[in-house]
Amino acid sequence: MQKKSMITGVVILGLSAVLAVGCSRKEEQPQPATQQQTQQQAPAQGVQNATLIADLEARLKEDPKNPEVLWRLGDAYFDSKQFNESVKNYKKVLEVKPGEADLYNDLGLSLHYLGNSAEAIKYLDEGIKKNPYHQRIWLTKGFILAYGMGDLEGAKVAWEKANALNPESQIGKAASEYLALVNKK
Repeated sequence: MQKKSMITGVVILGLSAVLAVGCSRKEEQPQPATQQQTQQQAPAQGVQNATLIADLEARLKEDPKNPEVLWRLGDAYFDSKQFNESVKNYKKVLEVKPGEADLYNDLGLSLHYLGNSAEAIKYLDEGIKKNPYHQRIWLTKGFILAYGMGDLEGAKVAWEKANALNPESQIGKAASEYLALVNKK
């Protein structure tokens, strides 16, 4: 029972840290909005995402293997919570341009949100092999290990690595907060 409440606590902290810092490659995250602002912005953002997706799909018809367009399309689908489509596009990028840790991070998150945390960890580990100094991928790995797989020990190792890479960054601070919560027993 204590382990379940610990995981719940990690999930709550994790969700707030993900909202504040984000596990995706977007460096700047918006400040938290009020509920009224969010309700007003949601329809406009949906229209913007739909327009962006349509524009990117049209660009792909001209150049179907353009990795930048595929990646941006994957991001647009991710932002629209259409994770099946984001996975499809991120995997297409891997076919034409493998190697960037950010891509493995984004793909891992999409898979996790589809309920496939084990496959997500596989891609995160591939990204870590490409760049073991990529701080965000370690944060994401810890989040998925704790939240998606219930592996707090593995999560602690990942968060320790994320924190050690740069404890003063937003990502390092988020990892430190995860660790503080997990270490409170």
